[in-house]
Amino acid sequence: MSNVLLVSLNVQGLNLSEKRSSLLCLLWKKRAHVAFIQETHFRSSSIPKLSDRHFPYVYHSTSPDAKVKGVSLLISGAISWDLVESRTDGAGRYLFVKGKLAGTLVTMATVYAPNVGQVSFLSKVLRALEGFSEGILILGGDLNLALDPRVDSSKSRVSLPHSALSKLKDLLYSHQLIDTWRILHPSSRD
Repeated sequence: MSNVLLVSLNVQGLNLSEKRSSLLCLLWKKRAHVAFIQETHFRSSSIPKLSDRHFPYVYHSTSPDAKVKGVSLLISGAISWDLVESRTDGAGRYLFVKGKLAGTLVTMATVYAPNVGQVSFLSKVLRALEGFSEGILILGGDLNLALDPRVDSSKSRVSLPHSALSKLKDLLYSHQLIDTWRILHPSSRD
């Protein structure tokens, strides 16, 4: 598990075959083992193919009514994977997948938060995840907010009130979730 490469991307729509092909190529070139994808924009009734020989395991949560929102989880064939259970919200906002990744029990969640009400949304998602999660919890996604506006935002200011940001940080801390990208890049702006 120490060498498993995880990637999280907001793709802003994957309905064009060229875009899906480019994504799969990028993930293969980066040697990604697991990809947490947000904003796929797939409709439940017509999900296009998003797998290939390098990424044979693909799970989706899609919007039933329109080509909006949507999250997917792709797992490489280069790592052993045994699915135990999966769960979606039915609206394309989150997807939970539980199984054995490289022999280790993990729960992986990909989340695409709305542009408003992020704290209450994430609180609801984490409550649902509590009853589902086993083993190591890995959460990837787009929370649509900056945890540290000084380095996570081009404007260096937060769109949430300080109290809401504080609640969000407490929520993440209480679930033992950390921003690994920020830990690895403490002062980078990206």
